[in-house]
Amino acid sequence: MHESTFPVRIFDVDAFGELRTPVLLRFLWQSASDASTAVGYDLEWYERAGTLWIIRRTRVEMLAPIRYRDALTVRTWVADIRRVRSQRRYEVRNGDDRPVASATTDWVYVDLARGALVQPPVEMQRALMPGGVASQPRLPSLAVAPPAAAARGTRRVELADLDTVSHVNNAQYSVFVEQFVWDALAARGWTLDPAPAAARPRLLAHDLEYFEAARYGDALDGAVWVTAIDADRFETDCQLSLRGQRSLHARSTWRWPDAPCPESLRRAVDGLVAPA
Repeated sequence: MHESTFPVRIFDVDAFGELRTPVLLRFLWQSASDASTAVGYDLEWYERAGTLWIIRRTRVEMLAPIRYRDALTVRTWVADIRRVRSQRRYEVRNGDDRPVASATTDWVYVDLARGALVQPPVEMQRALMPGGVASQPRLPSLAVAPPAAAARGTRRVELADLDTVSHVNNAQYSVFVEQFVWDALAARGWTLDPAPAAARPRLLAHDLEYFEAARYGDALDGAVWVTAIDADRFETDCQLSLRGQRSLHARSTWRWPDAPCPESLRRAVDGLVAPA
């Protein structure tokens, strides 16, 4: 178990006063790096070795709103190492030790020079899992072909979207996914009102599965559709493609607005439901 702490600053929150999704995901990323450093594997070690852990899938659940001035503690540990993959888990608590988020990331270990997946050294495995290396099953892939009725759009990858290895970081993909969802709803008659008290869907969870790296100048083609509607929530799928190849598939869960739900929002969500 490793703990990292993060203050929520004014520029970390959105128009509604809540922590932005990519900021939370970056806190998780930093805590994973801190945990690796704490057992002897810092960024400089990976640079010398020519290797890197890269996230293949992120699942995050928001348990309570996170706001400006909250002091967050991220507790993280490695739950699994098998062959070239490792699963890391996270608990996020605020200053009064109340859980506000939980997450799991599935990483792969990469030889950067060859662009190939490799097994991490045995001594690294033991350092990350001192109680004994264990293996756990993985969830099936999310990816399915978008239906013909899906809303579609395109986004260019900008310089600000890139991370230290010059591709779109897993946290930044959450920005793309959420924007594609808002755009799809707007195209079907509902527009997000950024006023703090406005009725809006609230993000409850993301499941982000990565397939192909996107780089500067790439055009990502997006498809969005609704896969489920319940009394208090609905679920969207968003698939991003790069030159005809799947780059990311995301499944997101949204809660209906706390205030009376605008009829235009319900119609827009209904309009994105894929025919059976």
